[in-house]
Amino acid sequence: MHPIATSMTSASLWAWIGVATASFASAQSVTTPLTITTAACNAPSYTYSSFMYTQETSNRYATLLPSPVSYATPIAPPFSQLSTLLPANVTYTTYSLSPNYTLSTANPATVSGGIYGQSAYNILWASLSYTNTVPFTTTMSPTPVTSSELVFPPALYTACPSPTACLDCYTLPADFIWGVASSAWQIEGGTQSEGRGPTIQDLTGALPNPTNESDAVVTDMQYFLYKQDIARLAAIGIPYYSFSISWARIVPFGTPGSPINQQGLDHYDDLINTCIANGVTPIVTLEHDDNPLNYNYNASDYPEAFLYYAKQVMTRFGDRVPTWVTLNEPNIGYGSNYSENRNILMAHAGVYHFYKEELQGKGNITLKLSTSLAVPLNSTNPDDVRAANRYQDFILGIQGNPLFLGTNYPADVLSTAGINLTALSAADLAYINGTMDVLSLDPYTQGFATSPPEGIDACAANISSPNWPECVVLTNVQANGWLNGDASYAYAYITPQYFRQHLGYVWDTFRPKGVFITEFGFNPFMEYARTVPAQRYDLERTLYYQTFLTAMLKAIFEDGVKVVGALGWSIMDNNEFGSYEQQYGMQLVNRTSGTFDRTYKRTMFDYVDWFHDHMT
Repeated sequence: MHPIATSMTSASLWAWIGVATASFASAQSVTTPLTITTAACNAPSYTYSSFMYTQETSNRYATLLPSPVSYATPIAPPFSQLSTLLPANVTYTTYSLSPNYTLSTANPATVSGGIYGQSAYNILWASLSYTNTVPFTTTMSPTPVTSSELVFPPALYTACPSPTACLDCYTLPADFIWGVASSAWQIEGGTQSEGRGPTIQDLTGALPNPTNESDAVVTDMQYFLYKQDIARLAAIGIPYYSFSISWARIVPFGTPGSPINQQGLDHYDDLINTCIANGVTPIVTLEHDDNPLNYNYNASDYPEAFLYYAKQVMTRFGDRVPTWVTLNEPNIGYGSNYSENRNILMAHAGVYHFYKEELQGKGNITLKLSTSLAVPLNSTNPDDVRAANRYQDFILGIQGNPLFLGTNYPADVLSTAGINLTALSAADLAYINGTMDVLSLDPYTQGFATSPPEGIDACAANISSPNWPECVVLTNVQANGWLNGDASYAYAYITPQYFRQHLGYVWDTFRPKGVFITEFGFNPFMEYARTVPAQRYDLERTLYYQTFLTAMLKAIFEDGVKVVGALGWSIMDNNEFGSYEQQYGMQLVNRTSGTFDRTYKRTMFDYVDWFHDHMT
């Protein structure tokens, strides 16, 4: 999930989220007569009998994952063989934040310990303070998941004789990747614990906090509860867990050559080992919207700083992590800084070349793209078709073209008046092209595109237009006045009728080796305000996943799209970049208990069931 995506309304979010379109289905009313074929049936026979109550449900329990995880062939050499790839003379240390430190000696060069000493570390945090404090600071041992927690909810009614009968027995291969996802800032807590440095996201909720946002000091406390969380995934049968490493936990100052936080390395080493021991395969994202405070994408040495950090974790954990995601959704939220796109692409490519060429890793390297498909509001209107294509160019083409096709930014983007973007050089394209093993996307929803009132060309020439630079108007209301699907509490809609096109578009346009759904999920309207039993019975979320996954099957078997995996967002309710009211989780979190107890929701059981029914 991207922080901007979670903080905006449906209407404003559509103003910049990436969209795409495959075959432009008309949004008009269907005019083809509906033909209903009925099977030959015997006439009913009406009789009386002795009434008996029938038990419609029985207890069924989740199945524990087999453990540990093992890899048929090595995915990377162990750290003992790779340590020479790291820079020499790097300092490995620990830091501890002093809560009473002030800015009275704010120049790091003049304080004791030098520019990277303990006092300098305190200065990093001196301008940020929070209302919340962590309730505990030690890693908790896991407790067994009781059998009563693992009872499946009542089965949903289906007219099919079996879950697969209506899909002609479409089944996924045994190596299909499926599981759940999270990110460090949203779930870990302990942001000021054990030497972590401040990040750009830590501005959220910092005092004086006039917008009353929730900070990340506590969140779900997974930094100290990860052993329990992995045990819960194993108990219910979730085989893959995608999480992010906090860059600032490893390199608190962010700067190339600065000290490495040993406690951060030790923590993620144990998190990965805990996954492996419990039968859960880890997927690691290197940066999920929480760059060190002094490193936005436009920093001149951003690619160098990112690689300095990536080398530290990839050399240590590469033998146990088969899939690495470099950056989370860097294709959205540019604002006026489109120029940062080159830094993003070069940083990603630098990590790819290091992993493949120096580390000799055999796993997958990818980058997550945010994209929400928009089909033309009226597929017979050329301006609407152009609007859909233009919007996709701005969000997907701007990175997909160089990464997959070896071509430059789309012409529609480069020709827009006032846009702060320069075409890539031939050398840049050669370095960037082919550095994605799979195309990873976060396709939460789909909608419609139309041209702005003044027209696309007039908008593109006028930097003062409210629709500039994309110059597209997006909506979830069809031309006939109906919404295109059930609305969430943010921007997602249950729109499986367009999800299949969504996958087809990226497959046919960028021709990747495979498509990886790295996030998708649904936050029901005001779920946080419901009773606990009602929150657990999250039927809308289950319908979202089941209908989207069914559409995915059709994309695979009927359209020939190679989808290699799907990860649901999220493992549990978390801090959606300043709000606990936007709940995407498959588990509840009790933040008032003092122990942050987790409770499975219906969706997690149904999600596991769906994959068990559709895997070979």
